[in-house]
Amino acid sequence: MPRNKSVAVRSCGNAGHMETRSDFLQLQKLLHDNRKVMEERFQTMEVRFAKMEKRHSQERGRISNLEESVRRAVDGVMPKVEELLARHMTPQPLREVDPRLVPVGASSAPNDVCSLTANVASTIEVPQQNIQRGAQAVGGGNNKRANASAITNPTECALVTDGGATVPPAPSSEGAAPASRPSAPPPSAASGATNPPASLHEAAERGDVAAVQRFLADGARVDARDKDGNTTLHIAASSGRTEIVDILMAKGAAVDRRGLRARTPLHCAAAKGHETIVARLVAAGAKLDSRDADGPTAAALAAQSGHAEVVLWLLKQGVPVEATDNKNKTLLMYAAEEENLEIIAHLLEQGASPLKTDNNKEFPLVVSSKKGYGDVVGEMLKVAATGNTNLLERCLCVVGSADVVWSFADEALDLVLGPAGGQALVEAARGGRLEVMEALLRVGVNVKASLEMALRAAAGRGHKGCIVALLDAGVDVNARDIETKHTALSLAAMYGHAECVEVLLQRGAKKDQLTEVLVNAALEGHLDVLKILLRGGAGAKESREVALQAAAHGGHRACIVALLDAGVDVNAGDNYNGTALHWAAVYGHAECVKELLQRGAKQKLTDNFGRTALILAKENNKAACIDILQN
Repeated sequence: MPRNKSVAVRSCGNAGHMETRSDFLQLQKLLHDNRKVMEERFQTMEVRFAKMEKRHSQERGRISNLEESVRRAVDGVMPKVEELLARHMTPQPLREVDPRLVPVGASSAPNDVCSLTANVASTIEVPQQNIQRGAQAVGGGNNKRANASAITNPTECALVTDGGATVPPAPSSEGAAPASRPSAPPPSAASGATNPPASLHEAAERGDVAAVQRFLADGARVDARDKDGNTTLHIAASSGRTEIVDILMAKGAAVDRRGLRARTPLHCAAAKGHETIVARLVAAGAKLDSRDADGPTAAALAAQSGHAEVVLWLLKQGVPVEATDNKNKTLLMYAAEEENLEIIAHLLEQGASPLKTDNNKEFPLVVSSKKGYGDVVGEMLKVAATGNTNLLERCLCVVGSADVVWSFADEALDLVLGPAGGQALVEAARGGRLEVMEALLRVGVNVKASLEMALRAAAGRGHKGCIVALLDAGVDVNARDIETKHTALSLAAMYGHAECVEVLLQRGAKKDQLTEVLVNAALEGHLDVLKILLRGGAGAKESREVALQAAAHGGHRACIVALLDAGVDVNAGDNYNGTALHWAAVYGHAECVKELLQRGAKQKLTDNFGRTALILAKENNKAACIDILQN
């Protein structure tokens, strides 16, 4: 081919090729003109980053100094605390105590020591482990382990040894003999533990009814909170301890008290599926519509966790089937997120809509499509097709069946599944959810725009099975996006999905797309796609030359080899007579420069501005290419 080819000769080529080449040359000019601007911006960003790093270093220094100050303050306070506690190590003379009234693990020491310890802990901000050290001092040095709750809760004050027995009080200074220590009762059969529970909360969690009763008889507060903010009723409800729940409510435990994450005991019981306790709490006045800190009600937590019996019971008590949280999520959406099919079936049977949206404009049908829950999607589609109760009952008899005939609901499908089904179809195709997508196609989702969008989404993500299913359903293989003008073939080639490209070509993708697709594949370095296109005869002679220059621009040596092996002229020039060697030199792709020279590229060829590849390499400070071209 002559070295200097005129634009007029070039214009005789394929029109699509000229458009692609024009875009390519515009990109070249844009990159060349804006290089200095971009470098200045990068320098400015580096300066800003250095300033930010300096500020962060200063902040870290301040935090380190603050931590050291706090540490010194704590170290200065602790000796005073320990000295104060030591003054009260010797208790007053004891009065006789009935051993049967002493709670499991409780000390027979008088309450004044516990009260003093609690007052100290409440007035001085000291870390918990240091308070425990103070509590050990109260034990006279013989106590190896102190119950932390004994310091913070005087009503449950007890010092317990490793063996689980209480520590006897020390003799008074007047020589009075200590009261006799009751022997520790045997462990509760319900708890199965070696050591007796050390607190009311622990006894409730274990299900130790006798211990709970002893703690309450000794004066433990029924609504006392643990370190997480939960009351004993929260713990018993979550652990499924029905008898203890009854005992606590009989003692006046608050049924709507908020605990961790603002949950009530009803939330805790529903989330764990304890139906009997849920019924007890509701009977005692627990509010059905209370929401926790994240928004769900007790019914929503039960639906999310898959406890169908609890959900059904709460619905019978008046919880609306379309009840929502603070984000407008329904019970059906909670169940759909976790694929709880049994609950979904019950909710749909009672009239829940699979098309009701939350604040994010999503609805259960789309959520299940995204997650790939084929059975759930099929179940919802049956209800979305019609609001007729009799029809619903017929549909529920064939849950999961792939052979449901919807001829009796065509009109309803067109009305209801138009936008909803189309959106779900696109989401399923984008995520490669073949089972869900096939279910949607079977029930008649036929929105043309959504079908074509789904094909392009599947092609862009490389989901071959979804592409085949959509083409089998009659989707136009050459459908273009209105705005981007992309087809399924161009997207599959752009993102390097070779198998999808092959399928689309086999299924009738138009040849007039191949010039653009070929250049894109070379520019992005998708070798497998490039080889498939070359085997399929993609691109005229000039289109392949543009692809060679694009591969050199992108630095894709393997694509250069494939194109040269296919017979592309190594010295072919673009509209400015820039060859592949020029492009490789400009961007510093040394390996490409070597390959092109070995395959016959001429170094002395100049572009329309009189520049050789060596001149361009020098202008752009590409040292590796300069060395190769000079030698």
